[in-house]
Amino acid sequence: MPAPRSWLSPPSRREATLLIFSLTVFVLSYNLETSLRLVGVSPTKLSTSYLGALDACLDTGAVLKDPGFERDGRRPQAWRDRLESIIAGDWVWEEGEIAGVQRGQIGVDIGAGTTQRTIYNVGKNRKASRSAARRDPGIGLTEGITVDDQHIWLKDEIPETRTVAHIPGYTILDNLYMLNGTIYVVTNSPGSVPPLDAVVSSKVEPSHPSPPTSWKVITTTQANETFGGYGGRLRQTTWLSTEPANSQDPYTLFSFFRTHAHLSVAHQTSKISDSGLHIISPGAADNVPPPVRLWYPRIPVFSSPSMPAEEKDVHNAHPPPRARAYTGLHMDTVKAVLPTLALMYQEEWADYADMHLPYVFERVIVVDRAAADAGREGWSTRWQPMLNTHGDELRKRQIDIAELNQEGLPAWAAPFVGFDAPERFWAPARAALLSYIGLPSDAENVGKKRRKPVVTFVSMADEPYEAGAHIRTEDYPDLVAGLEQLAKRGTIGEFHIVKNNGTKESWEERIKIITRTDILLGAFGHSLDDSMFMPGPLSTTTNVNALQNTRPAPLVMELWPSSAFLRDREFSAKVLGIRYIAWWDDK
Repeated sequence: MPAPRSWLSPPSRREATLLIFSLTVFVLSYNLETSLRLVGVSPTKLSTSYLGALDACLDTGAVLKDPGFERDGRRPQAWRDRLESIIAGDWVWEEGEIAGVQRGQIGVDIGAGTTQRTIYNVGKNRKASRSAARRDPGIGLTEGITVDDQHIWLKDEIPETRTVAHIPGYTILDNLYMLNGTIYVVTNSPGSVPPLDAVVSSKVEPSHPSPPTSWKVITTTQANETFGGYGGRLRQTTWLSTEPANSQDPYTLFSFFRTHAHLSVAHQTSKISDSGLHIISPGAADNVPPPVRLWYPRIPVFSSPSMPAEEKDVHNAHPPPRARAYTGLHMDTVKAVLPTLALMYQEEWADYADMHLPYVFERVIVVDRAAADAGREGWSTRWQPMLNTHGDELRKRQIDIAELNQEGLPAWAAPFVGFDAPERFWAPARAALLSYIGLPSDAENVGKKRRKPVVTFVSMADEPYEAGAHIRTEDYPDLVAGLEQLAKRGTIGEFHIVKNNGTKESWEERIKIITRTDILLGAFGHSLDDSMFMPGPLSTTTNVNALQNTRPAPLVMELWPSSAFLRDREFSAKVLGIRYIAWWDDK
C-alpha cells in the first residue's frame, strides 16, 4: 500500500508535466504578439487580424502595445487615422523607391499648380548609397565625411591661409579662420595674401561700409594663442557674400559661378616650347566640386519683424507671415541650379560666433562688390604672387571683352575681366535648370527642324511703380498689339507675355518660357535678368553651329528712357554669346 501524499510531497511526473505545460501556454498567450512575430507573422497582419479588432474593442487599449512605425516612416494601416493620412498621405511605397513617387516619374501633379519632383531615384531592387551617384560632402556614419572629420587639432600645426586667386572684390582662399564672428587670415608671410581692403570693402570709404565681421591677419604663433588646441571644419567650398541686402541682385550668383569656374583652370601649368608656343597642361582641379553653402553674414532670414499672433482664436492663432530678406535670387532658381547648396544668413553667423570656437573654411570664395568697384584698376592685372604665365594665353580663349570699355561696367563684371574660366562655364547652370523644370536638354534639340523665333515680353503693367521700370501707359497697347500681329502673320513662332516674378503666374511657368525664348524684350532693369538662362551659344554644352541650325541666335532688347543707360544686361548677354540691343525711343 503506497504511502499517503501530503501538501509537502514532491510533485509527481504527471503533475510536473501539467505545471510546465500550463506555464508555457500562459507565457505564450500573455505575449502572443511577440510569439507570433518569432514564427514569422508580420506586424501588419497582426494589426489587421483578430488581435487588432480585440484591441479596438477595449476602451483601455492595453491588450496590444503600439507597434511603432513602418520602414517608410508611417504607422501600420490599422493604426492610421485621418490626421495621419492628411499629413503623410496615402501612397504605396516599395523598398528602393522614393516615397510617394512612382519609379521613373519626374513630375507628379499634386494640385494647386504645384509639382512634386524626384531629385534622386535609385530604382527598384537597388540599395541606395551615399556615393552611388556623386561625391557627397555631407556627414555620414560609414561613408562620406564622418563626425570626427569635422574637427581639426591645432596644437601641433596650424595650416596657413593660402590665396588661390584674387582680384579686387573677388578672392579664393584656402584655410580661412573664423572665431567669435571675426575672420582671421593666418600666415607667416603677409606678402603672400592680398591687402584686406582689396578683399572686403574699405572702412575708410563712407559709401562702402565694412561688414560687421572684422578681418585680421595674424601669424601661426598668434593663432596658437588665439584659437586654442582644437576647432571645427567647414568642409568643401563656401561662397561668402559680405554685402547687405540692398547690394544684392541676380548677378551675385552669376559672378560667384564665374569665380568658382576659375578653379578648373587655376591649377593649370604652362611651358613655352622651342617655337615659342605656350603649351598648357591640365592640373589637379579638372573636376571641381560644387559649393556646399552660400553665406550672407549681413542679411537676416526675414526683412519684416516678428509680430504676435492675433488673439481671435486662441487655439489656432498663428503669427502673420514674414517677408524673406532680399538676396536678388528667387528661391526656386537656387534650388534648381544648385540643389545641394545650403543658404545661410546672419542668424547662422551669430550662432557660430556664440560657440566661441574657431572654425576653418577649407575653401572660401569671398565676394565684395564694393571692394571690386573701388579697385577697378586692378581687374585686368592678376595679383602678382599668384600670377601664372599662362594667364594671358588663356584669356585669349575667352570671349573678347577687351572691346567693351571697362569704364561703366557693373562691379560684378570683375571676375569676367580678371579670371580665366572655361568658355561654357554657365552651361551646367542652364542644364540643371532645364532638368529641374522638366524641359529637354539642349543636346536633345540639336538636329531638330529650325523653328521660327519665340518672342517674350516682360510686362510690368500690373506691378507697382517701385517694383521697376514700366512701359509708358499710352505705348503699352500698341506694343502688345504689334507683337500679337507678328505672331498671327507667322513672322514669329510664338509670342508670350510674362510678369516680373509677380503673383499672377508661378516661377515655373515664367522660367519655362524664358528658357525657350529667342527674343526677350522689356523695360530696363532687373525684370530682364533671367535672360542669362536663354539658350545662348555659350550657355549650352552642345555644338554651337548645330544648335544655331535649330533656332535663331538669341537676342535681348532693353527699352530705356532717353539719355539713361546701364551695362548690366548688355555685359551678361555678350559674355554668354547673346545679342543685345538697347532702345532710346525709336533709336
